[in-house]
Amino acid sequence: MTSRLTIAPDLFDVLLAGLAQRGQGHRESGAFLLTDRAHPDNELPQPVTAIAFYDDLDPNCLTGRIDFHAAGYTALQNLCRRDGLRVAGDIHTHPTHRVQQSRTDAAHPMVARDGHVALIAPHFAAGVTDVSQLGVHVRVNGDWASYYGEQAAELLLVPEQRVAAVRTPRWRRMLPRFRFHQQRQETR
Repeated sequence: MTSRLTIAPDLFDVLLAGLAQRGQGHRESGAFLLTDRAHPDNELPQPVTAIAFYDDLDPNCLTGRIDFHAAGYTALQNLCRRDGLRVAGDIHTHPTHRVQQSRTDAAHPMVARDGHVALIAPHFAAGVTDVSQLGVHVRVNGDWASYYGEQAAELLLVPEQRVAAVRTPRWRRMLPRFRFHQQRQETR
């Protein structure tokens, strides 16, 4: 299987921490994965050199789900033009352990171009530490090919990061929900 994207471990950590912080344990968040425009489109893997969080481009897009508006795409285009970047993929979060594309995800992608890589992180990205926890969805001939676990880790390379041998314990995955529930109880 040919790797599609590569991302430095520190940038991967910043990405996941940023998604978790922006989602606050109760709403979806996302980001575009950017690469140098000079890197040929067809030369794989594409190195992710920068990220652009959805809400930095469109401050009103995180509504529980993601409602990304035309102004956000304009801001993304301006950023890419200014910094010599282009979109190689995107990532967004889901509230549960499911990293499969929803019907909405598949029908309304952030970028509907063959070769685009759409990642999905579980549990609003809280506690995600490894690529194998993500869903990796690649646009092929106008449709999507989906990969999970070790196959996901083959498509998105994080150098020096090994695939986790053990899943994150259930109690650790549930912790963000407990904190959110506890905060709601305290505000009542």
